[in-house]
Amino acid sequence: MKRILYIILACSLLVVGCGKSFLEIDPVGSLTGDKLFSDVEGYQSSLAGAYSLFAKYHLGQYGLYGEIRSDNILIRENLAASVLEEYNYASAAENALGMGAGIWRSIFETLNNVNNIIEAKDQLLKDFPNQKDLINATYGQALVLRAMCHFDLSNVFSQHYTYTADGSHLGTPILLTTPYPGTAVKRATIKETYQQIVADLTEADKLLAGTSTRSKIYASSEAAKALLSRVYLYMEDWQGVIDQATPLVTSNKYPLTAAKDYLNMFIEPGQRLSFNTIHPEVIWQLNLSTNSSSFLTLLFSDRANFMAYPNKDFMALFESSDWRGIQFQSTEQAGVYYNLKYALPPGSLENEWPVNYKMFRSAELYLNLAEAYFHKQQYQAAAEQIKIVRARAYNTPVKDIEVAFTDPQQLLAQIKLERRKELCFENQRIYDIMRYKENLNRTDCNAATCQLNYPNDKFVLPIPQMETDPNPDMQQNPGY
Repeated sequence: MKRILYIILACSLLVVGCGKSFLEIDPVGSLTGDKLFSDVEGYQSSLAGAYSLFAKYHLGQYGLYGEIRSDNILIRENLAASVLEEYNYASAAENALGMGAGIWRSIFETLNNVNNIIEAKDQLLKDFPNQKDLINATYGQALVLRAMCHFDLSNVFSQHYTYTADGSHLGTPILLTTPYPGTAVKRATIKETYQQIVADLTEADKLLAGTSTRSKIYASSEAAKALLSRVYLYMEDWQGVIDQATPLVTSNKYPLTAAKDYLNMFIEPGQRLSFNTIHPEVIWQLNLSTNSSSFLTLLFSDRANFMAYPNKDFMALFESSDWRGIQFQSTEQAGVYYNLKYALPPGSLENEWPVNYKMFRSAELYLNLAEAYFHKQQYQAAAEQIKIVRARAYNTPVKDIEVAFTDPQQLLAQIKLERRKELCFENQRIYDIMRYKENLNRTDCNAATCQLNYPNDKFVLPIPQMETDPNPDMQQNPGY
């Protein structure tokens, strides 16, 4: 009964109201906050609310952003207006109902909840010194969530890390505490933003190393390393990528799922409640506590009402022998497929629709390593990573896979291609285009914007006007 009360109180953190801007919230009610953080069990339970908010924004507008803005998809006529705005690169800061405002709001709601947990740690360590490990495990998970929130914000509202040579362009506000109404919050540089992300993840990795993580639905030391690998990739810190990814792929703890089980890895309903059935390839995934479809599902994978689907140019990248092709389902309309990564499994009831969002898979780590080795001019090592990913895709032994190239640029093109195919519909494509410093080129296109030359202000969204109006210190992005 006591634990149920803690969970109810934890969930009450989700409804704390906003002040004048999305970053400002009223302090958690003293009774609720004091009760929730009065002992270690309550502190552990406080993560429930933070994880719930974190999962919801990844399963919502942020989770589809990287694909909607990319060159992989087409849309149907029934696409929601807020999503259509981003597909057409027609963002408006004053649109309080737009995707940008929704992403900004949901991530800062999550950050505020996470920071409540982080701020309570020191007092709990004083009050319960004998339970240091449990307190630090909760604190470490909260640090991973905070790092991911800042990283996700930077993906949408800031140009990529190497947009300027010294990282001096605008990053995100860095929230390390929950700001009170009237607090003026400024944007840091992207270099400062990433420094904080790396600091949080490095500390989390140390705190969570050797701890017993309850399951893959919670942040872990391995999850911190996986995110660091991606962060260093975006920073073009190639040795950092190698240092973080290598221990994970050489541990044999996260082997790639067999080709025949590729789709099941995403949609198998049993993994919702039986967490030990989550496929070994998965390092971290998000499971909401209720069985429900998500914005991702409705947009990409609802067989009756899907609103966005892979375009012909993208589908042409998959050979018939590539098992990753099983993630696409044909329709009655010739040449039109929809993606199944978030689909209802055959034989499942709608209220059993699984939403098992993969934060990190080991396949991504091999691709990160391939890119890192390439830029360190270790071309054969880069090719070996691609062989591993292709071997699974084609259900062929690694020794029988060939990665042929006569010059380094041919190898780089293959690395980029494998990344595009392997991580499609997992909210990564547009961020890759940006960090590659490439033009957006939608050849099979029904959008208002089919080409966007790099560099371009439109590659990022405006800070919502509801944020900039009450906070003159919040600098707007150029071009808006």
